Amino acid sequence: MDLMDNELKNKLADEPLTEEGFTDSLRQRIEARINEESIRPMPWKPWLGATCALLAFMAMLLLVDGQRLTSLLRFNQPTFEDHTQHAGVRQPVEDHWESSIRSALLLGLRTDLPATGSRQEYSTYRTVLIAPEHNRLQKTAEGEGILMPYKMDFWKLGGQRLMTEEKEARMITAAKAAAKPKLEAALASAESIAKPFKLSEKLLFAGNRYITVAQTVQTQDPASGKPVKYEYVWVKELLHIAPPKREISLKPLEEPHVSLRGLLAAYAEPILQELQPTLPSQPGESESAAGVPDTSGESWTIVRKQGQWIAQLADYGSAENLTGTLGYRLKDVPIELPSSVVAHDKLAVSWNEIKRLQPSAVDVFTSPKHDFVAVVTDRSIIVYPYIDQLIPSQLMTMPLQANESVVMAQWATDQYVESWKRQAKAFLEPQ
Repeated sequence: MDLMDNELKNKLADEPLTEEGFTDSLRQRIEARINEESIRPMPWKPWLGATCALLAFMAMLLLVDGQRLTSLLRFNQPTFEDHTQHAGVRQPVEDHWESSIRSALLLGLRTDLPATGSRQEYSTYRTVLIAPEHNRLQKTAEGEGILMPYKMDFWKLGGQRLMTEEKEARMITAAKAAAKPKLEAALASAESIAKPFKLSEKLLFAGNRYITVAQTVQTQDPASGKPVKYEYVWVKELLHIAPPKREISLKPLEEPHVSLRGLLAAYAEPILQELQPTLPSQPGESESAAGVPDTSGESWTIVRKQGQWIAQLADYGSAENLTGTLGYRLKDVPIELPSSVVAHDKLAVSWNEIKRLQPSAVDVFTSPKHDFVAVVTDRSIIVYPYIDQLIPSQLMTMPLQANESVVMAQWATDQYVESWKRQAKAFLEPQ
């Protein structure tokens, strides 16, 4: 306290003032004191500078990652529910979502055409490559047949009509794509397939080494003379259907194929004991050959189920049905298929999450880089971005034909994307 403060204090401590309480002299002293306080330097506070620096750093982080943060938060906002109600409407897409994609999806598609009049049921095939181009995810190549990657090459699979003097067949064949194989045209005329086939095949699955075919053999019962149809499923290696010339055989069990035991070795034993399948009958065999236990799992298939490729074992123990068809019943195999059969088959999102986003979904594929998700419905394939989680904004939609389904999904990443784009255009599109 200085001299001015002491003097003022003594004045106020005396008995009641003899003059008016607030004199001019007192007012001047108070104003002078206020002026002195206002010009004193403020003490230095070291924590204040640190606080300002921290606030500036946080603001910079928010600015740099603002778009990404907005993308993540948007998933939980009401627009997600709105999107499920209007799944067919393309929502706004952030440019950086597509420009950051480093994956390409090679899809093999099969269309089943029903029998009409004298024309038999048959299937056609096409391949589509979905890849980034000019910072946009789009369809970059499309063509007939199934373009399947195998080792360091691409192979072309498709239906081919084979005939002998006594037999006629429509079989799945394969050849190196670079050889430009002549496969049957996708839209074959009704006249070209009006005659019933003794043997017909349909592709169910194509991986990077193995394929699955459904096989039908039509013949006559030697005792009654009535027509009989035998139905089978087989897993084969690609080279099993790629000899210089495939032979027409009405003994499918004797044709090259991969048994479940041949693939899984000792792991197949408990599965076969649990499921107890029976071997298929073949044309011309006696009734005593029916019902023989299948100890190797000769007949099985690979199918899609809730976004995964799974194995199903065929059991031929059921009796002949009323239509004269000797078929089979499929049973789920309780084991995960190895990566040598199905690669990149892990989902980044749950099936329940996919159904919430797209209630009409029947299948889904997610990229190995976890940068986009392809949802399959009966009518289209819808692609969504994935940035740490699924973003409900459509990147693209590709229509599907009626009765069209996915039989192959192969992925390329990083530097292989451009290589696949070049080769797919060369092998799929007319030159």
